Amino acid sequence: VMIMEKYINIFVDESYPDFIDKYLTTKTLTRLKYVTQFCGCDYTKMYSPLFLYTRFDHSLVVAHMTWHFTHDKKETIAALLHDAGTPCFAHCIDYVFGDYVNQESSEKKISDIVLQDKEILQFLKEDSVDLVDLDDFSRFQILENKSPKLCTDRLDGVLHTCYIWLHTHSLEQIKEVYNNMVILENEDGNLEIGFCDLKIAEKFVCMVYNYAKELQRNTDKYVMKYISEIVKLAVQRNLVSLEDLYTKREKDICDIFAANFLSWSIFNEASTLVQSEIEPSDVFYISFDTKKRNAIPLIQTPYGSRRITEVSDNALEKYNELKEYKDSKYAYVKKIRKIY
Repeated sequence: VMIMEKYINIFVDESYPDFIDKYLTTKTLTRLKYVTQFCGCDYTKMYSPLFLYTRFDHSLVVAHMTWHFTHDKKETIAALLHDAGTPCFAHCIDYVFGDYVNQESSEKKISDIVLQDKEILQFLKEDSVDLVDLDDFSRFQILENKSPKLCTDRLDGVLHTCYIWLHTHSLEQIKEVYNNMVILENEDGNLEIGFCDLKIAEKFVCMVYNYAKELQRNTDKYVMKYISEIVKLAVQRNLVSLEDLYTKREKDICDIFAANFLSWSIFNEASTLVQSEIEPSDVFYISFDTKKRNAIPLIQTPYGSRRITEVSDNALEKYNELKEYKDSKYAYVKKIRKIY
């Protein structure tokens, strides 16, 4: 808990947005405490997150970031609720629907979730937030923005991946990057988070590189594909329903997997993935393309704001390297012959 608080505290603004506190104990946000952020990667030894980071924690951080950059109550509340429609195992459920590339199939409409929560409806009324605001985030450009533009949701994705998940950067490095960020005007004339200092922005580019590359690697793809397949089987056998993914705790669903699938405990203990260019036989393997994630930040220059790729050869090189990156064609865990 202590390390988690140190991470979250980096993003808490001097003027604390106390209006968010009442939302934190609602059933909608409490549910997110039982949905992990890393799409099932906490359930295998192929990764070792520093601590359990949930969708609740992510939502809280994004809300604090959004308040810090906007001091806009409505956008901050939208940020706090932006993942309310996320199922257990998050984007693994997009895989269940065969949506590897866009990863947008599994999330429920936020208004549909909120309509089931009388408490939140009451709070939204008190705070003059309309349900319509929660279903169209395009009006909240600091919170949500099309890749590779930067927004608070994507920013936490990059930072927590490097610190909690991959251990490539320290809290001090995250603090340095975050404290250099300001609101700039982008090429479309809209507001967007960017950097004052080129050197610090280049450090952030290294973080983006780690984040985006990891999400193209076979380890992440394997974990997500394995979980999506076990979810499909569990649904087919009526052990869980798709609806359960939006109401139950991840841990309870994992207990169902443990009791019904022998491969689940092998998956839990698996620490290495075998990479191959030749199609393997007699094992459960993966071979597919997935969503490419990226963030190319703005940088303040004497001539107005520019994308960092326009002003830094180092950054350009990193992004080109990322574009070219491809993991091996196939990957598998030796002991998992099939999902049974």
